[in-house]
Amino acid sequence: MTQVVDYFFSPYIPPQERRRRYVAQNGVQHASEIFPRDPLPDQLVTLTITTNAALPADHVAVYYTTDGTEPGGARGRAVRGEVVAAVAGAEIDDRAAGLQVRQWQAVLPGQPDGTLVRYRIDAWQGDEPERHFWYADADDYYAPPAPQGREFAYHVDRRQMPDWVRDAVIYHIFVDRFAAAHDQPPLHDPGDITGFYGGTLRGVLEKLDYLADLGVTCLWLSPIMESPTYHGYDPTSYENVARRLGTNDDLRELIAAAHARGLRVLLDFVANHTSTENPAFLEARQNPASPYAGWYTLDPTYKHGYLSYYNVPSMPVLSTDATPVRTYLTQMALHWLKDFGADGLRLDNVSGPAHAFWTIFQEGIKAELPDALTLGEVTGGIDDLVTYGGRLDACMDFPLTKVIRRTFAQRRATLDDLLIALDLYDAALPPALGLARLLDNHDMHRFLWLAEGDTRRLKLALTFLLTLAGVPVIYYGTEVGLSQRAGPGGQDAYAREPMPWGEAQQADLREHTRWLLTQRQARPSLRRGLMARVPVAVAAGDPAQVGALLRWQTDEVTLVVFNNAETPAAFAVTSAELPVAGPPTALWLLTPEGSEAHAPTLAGTLPPLSAAVMYW
Repeated sequence: MTQVVDYFFSPYIPPQERRRRYVAQNGVQHASEIFPRDPLPDQLVTLTITTNAALPADHVAVYYTTDGTEPGGARGRAVRGEVVAAVAGAEIDDRAAGLQVRQWQAVLPGQPDGTLVRYRIDAWQGDEPERHFWYADADDYYAPPAPQGREFAYHVDRRQMPDWVRDAVIYHIFVDRFAAAHDQPPLHDPGDITGFYGGTLRGVLEKLDYLADLGVTCLWLSPIMESPTYHGYDPTSYENVARRLGTNDDLRELIAAAHARGLRVLLDFVANHTSTENPAFLEARQNPASPYAGWYTLDPTYKHGYLSYYNVPSMPVLSTDATPVRTYLTQMALHWLKDFGADGLRLDNVSGPAHAFWTIFQEGIKAELPDALTLGEVTGGIDDLVTYGGRLDACMDFPLTKVIRRTFAQRRATLDDLLIALDLYDAALPPALGLARLLDNHDMHRFLWLAEGDTRRLKLALTFLLTLAGVPVIYYGTEVGLSQRAGPGGQDAYAREPMPWGEAQQADLREHTRWLLTQRQARPSLRRGLMARVPVAVAAGDPAQVGALLRWQTDEVTLVVFNNAETPAAFAVTSAELPVAGPPTALWLLTPEGSEAHAPTLAGTLPPLSAAVMYW
C-alpha cells in the first residue's frame, strides 16, 4: 500500500493563529490572550492587545464588569463597569501576519473566587471625537462582524476537572455505524459511504457488556439529536433524539443501563452551527422580523446568503455572541445533562464560537452540574489549546495525536521526537486543563490505515496511549483492527466504517487492549500518577527509537520502556533515575505476539516494536 497523506494534519493555519492574523490585519485584536490563562482568586490578569502599526492609534482601553452585566464604554470612558488604560510596547515584526504590529498590555485587578469578568476593548487616535476609532476583534474570519467589537470574558475560580474523569477511559461510538438491536434490521451497506447504515441506541445498549468487559469506563456517543445526515453534526432539533436512532426513552434507558455497569456517558453537542432544516434557520430566512433573524448572519455578500461553517451550505453558523443564542444553547446542554442523565458533553468545533461564549457556557453548566465534563474539540496547535484553560474542563490533544501517528503509524518521526514533544506540550498547559489523548477519530484516517495494516504498530501505539497521563480515547473498532476500504484525502466518511463483530474482530488486538485497560484500572499510578521521561542506555539497537516513561504516586511506581525500531534493542535503566530503590517487583513484556510475565530486571532486550512494563 502506498503511504497516504494524513490529511487531518495537513499544513494549515490553526484557528487561533488565523484569527490573530486576520484581525491584526484589520485593525485591533485581542483574541482572548490573557495571563495567567486560568486566573485564580486575587490574581492580577494581564491582557495583551495587538494593533496594526499602520493604524494611528495612540490610546487603547479596556472596559470591564464583575457583576455579570455587559461592559460598555468608548474613548477611555466607561458607560458600565470600570476602565483600565493599556500601555503601549515597541513595534515588532509579525512575520506570520506579514506586517508590523504594536503590542499593548492592560492589567485588570484580581477578583474574588466565583467572579465572571466581562470586558471589551477599543483603540483611538487623539482626544477629539472625530478622530479615528476602532473596536477590538470587530472583524473575525470565523464569526459574524461585531460592529461594537467582540465581548471577552474569563472566570475566576479554583475549579479542577471533575475528579471522576481522572480515572476515565473514553470509548467513542459513531452510533449509526456501531450496532443495531437484535430485533432491528442489522447494519447494512446502503451503497454510499455517507448513507445510513442503521445503527441505533438500542444497538449500543445491547453491547454494553462487551464495552464493560473491554475495560472502558465512559462512552462518547456521536450526535444523537435530530438531523438530516448520518453523522448528526448539523442538528435540526436540540430537544429530541433522532428518530432513526431511537427515542428519548431509548437514550434514557441506555444511560441508566450504562450507569448500572459503572459506565458514564458523554453526548456530542454542536454549538457552532445547525442544519438548514432547523426551524429557527427556516424562520429567520422567511421572516426578517422574527426573533430568530438575529440567530444567524444573513447577508447576501456571503457565498450562500448566510455565514456557514467552512462555506458548507447545509451548516449555517449560529450567532453565538448573541445573548438569546448563548442562553438557548446553555439551556439545551442542561436539558441533555439533567433530563437524560448524561455525564458530560463533547463540544464540537470549539474554535468557532468566541472564547467568551465558552466562558459563559461553562459557568452555566457548572453552576448547576459541577461534576459534568466539558470536553472541547480544538483542532489547532498547543498555542490554541492553552487559551481554553478555565473555559473548558479538557481538550482533545490533537497536537500529540499528530506526533503519535507520525511515530508509530507512518514512521516519519522517532520515539525520541515523540517524547520531546510530550514534554513540551505538557509543560505549556494551564494546570487545570485536562487532555483527552487519542490515536484516531471520526475526522481522520484510521490509525491502521496509516500503518498500512501493520497491527504490530497499532499494538505498540495502544501501549503508549494507555500508559500515558491524561484521559485516553479509543475510537470504536480500533481495538479490533477496524481500518477503512479507501482513503481519499478529506473523505472522513471512510474512517466511519461499520463496527465488526464476532469472528470479524481481530481477537489478539482486542485482548491486547483489554490487558492494557485491566492494568490501567488496577494501578492508580497509570491513571493519576505523575509522569516523566527516564533516560535509557541502549547497548544495541536504535537509541532514537528507545525510550521510557515513568508514572508514579507515593506508594506505587510503573515504568514503561518502548522499542519502536524494527530491530531488537538491548536496554538498561539506572535505578538512580527512579523514585524507588531496587529492581521491579514484576515485569511484563508486550510483544506483537502477546503479553508475558518475565523475571523482574532493569535491563534486558526488547524485541522489535515491543514494550516492557515494570511494577514496583
